[in-house]
Amino acid sequence: MSTSPTDRRRFLLRLAAWLGLVPTWRGASAARKPKPATPPPGDPTTLSAVPAGDFRQALHQALGGKTWQPSPDVLMQVPQLAENGAIVPVTVASRLPDTRRLLIFAEKNPGPLLAEFHFQSGADPWVSLRLKLNASGPVLAIAESAGRYYGVVVPVKVMVGGCG
Repeated sequence: MSTSPTDRRRFLLRLAAWLGLVPTWRGASAARKPKPATPPPGDPTTLSAVPAGDFRQALHQALGGKTWQPSPDVLMQVPQLAENGAIVPVTVASRLPDTRRLLIFAEKNPGPLLAEFHFQSGADPWVSLRLKLNASGPVLAIAESAGRYYGVVVPVKVMVGGCG
């Protein structure tokens, strides 16, 4: 008994659809159109109203108007000389008790808030990522602990820009 290639193909497609491996047309189109994440209204960390490149205003808004103070308990590893600003490795950790948030800023970037991470109680506040830096300047890591903000600043010299 011989089957044609189209019969086998139809059988495999029907089997895959039955198993749920082939997305339906509606599911496939919905998967291609991701919905933008919208923060709740009145969220103090919403930076949509901050003009691009306005570091002080972005910092003020992200911290809810509070100030931060330097702390040896906020640790940041970042190369002081970055060969390529498009891929700058950064590791940030906090030894502060009950750290709820880690924020990373770059003063010279068009969008100064580069990353924000939220942690549950008891979680290890540690992140490692690659950033895109536009130009040489300070990189700031801030940790929120017990409603107060602590941070560390590291100057980074970028040899080749990454944001433009």
